[in-house]
Amino acid sequence: MIFSTPLFLVFFTLVFLVYWFVLGNINDNNKMLKARIIFLLLASYYFYMSWNPIFILLILFSTVVDYFAGKKIHKSESQKQKKFFLVLSLVTNLGFLAYFKYTNFFLDSINSVSGLVSETGTNFFMDIVLPVGISFYTFQSMCYTIDIYYGKMKPSKDFFEFALYVTFFPQLVAGPIVRAKDFIPQLKENRLFSNINFQLATNYFLLGLFKKVVIADNIAPISDALFAAPEQYGTIASWIGVIAYSIQIYCDFSGYSDMAIGVAALLGFKLMENFNMPYGSTSITEFWRKWHISLSSWLRDYLFIPLGGSRVSKKIFYYKNLMLTMLLGGLWHGASWNFVVWGGLHGLALIVHKLYKTKYSDNYTFSKPVKRLYTTLSWLLTMVFIMVTWVFFRAQTFGTAAQVLKNMFTVKGDVNYSIPLGVIILFAITFIGHVLGEKYFYKVEGDQKHIFKRPYFQGALFGIIIFAVLLFGSDDNQAFIYFQF
Repeated sequence: MIFSTPLFLVFFTLVFLVYWFVLGNINDNNKMLKARIIFLLLASYYFYMSWNPIFILLILFSTVVDYFAGKKIHKSESQKQKKFFLVLSLVTNLGFLAYFKYTNFFLDSINSVSGLVSETGTNFFMDIVLPVGISFYTFQSMCYTIDIYYGKMKPSKDFFEFALYVTFFPQLVAGPIVRAKDFIPQLKENRLFSNINFQLATNYFLLGLFKKVVIADNIAPISDALFAAPEQYGTIASWIGVIAYSIQIYCDFSGYSDMAIGVAALLGFKLMENFNMPYGSTSITEFWRKWHISLSSWLRDYLFIPLGGSRVSKKIFYYKNLMLTMLLGGLWHGASWNFVVWGGLHGLALIVHKLYKTKYSDNYTFSKPVKRLYTTLSWLLTMVFIMVTWVFFRAQTFGTAAQVLKNMFTVKGDVNYSIPLGVIILFAITFIGHVLGEKYFYKVEGDQKHIFKRPYFQGALFGIIIFAVLLFGSDDNQAFIYFQF
């Protein structure tokens, strides 16, 4: 069930009406909260089962293990017992993730190595269906038991509360990655219909819908054509295709996150913001503060810092921790060496930027014109690097990636190629959105955005958005890119 389809609109309308106008009329506050939790849990299970019903058993098993592991970790006085139940939780979640997502990746690697040492080689392969959203909900479950282990939170006393945290349908299959200590307390609040910020929720959902349906889905054929047959394209066409994919993946993924935040807000819940105009970044470090924020902060808190973070005796260990975090972050995105290379390149870029900042950038003061030029060149260099690395992220094989990069950085003529007007318009919309975003939006409720300063401007823009969605929306309802992760 995809957010941008009429089916989801019907589903959510029913959930919304029952949640607020049926269950909201229960006089006993405790019974109302309980009824709402169970109703949203059942709705979330139905939402997930609309893809493949059998995989709900996987979520249920993981939920039961983590719920009881969390209780045992909190109650146990023995450190050995605490570690045992933490390891049980981690092994369960990572075991499922490894089997469903990485089994064929490792088997394929074995096949490749055996082919190098033997003429016949091997052909190991297993027919495994990847459960949608497994990378997201396993990370959520793991951070629950880890936080309890380190005393950052107490376990939930209600199984249904925890189960809803794991499967809350707005962000179940593609994030943002939510932490239990932020979400579970919201389940105990007596939310009132009159307190819904409809303006905020609508802003998020409609902007996300526009990003997905109007921009991402319509620009996808440009990048798809390039990566399907890169040898047929020249230098200019290849750059256009890569830029198109850079826009596609941003609008597709941030569009989902925005819609998830909007849907959750309509039910009275607050989810963290997942993107903050990342293509306006002037360094790779800034980019990772603004791109997929829930994942980057998760990797920082649950991987980078436990490895030692920056509090190590030697700088080399700090850089090692940084590189390892990015390599594993790349592998999290997909079972392919291309993703490992993508993560490794970003890790290397982060290390180089840290070294540069330490040795040079922090020691100079620029005049305003020079600083403006420096900022522009920094932005341009950052964007070129990000687009180059997106090639590995998008390409199915190293050969495809190599061909696209060769096209981009060697002069190769484009035969009978002209830039479609629609592509220019979509490029312009994305660029203008980044340039003017901070000017026309201001922050409310902490890190939540998307309230316009001028209501009349907002109304006019949203009228245009709805018209554009109806006019340019695709009939095939393309799935979100991050569903495959």
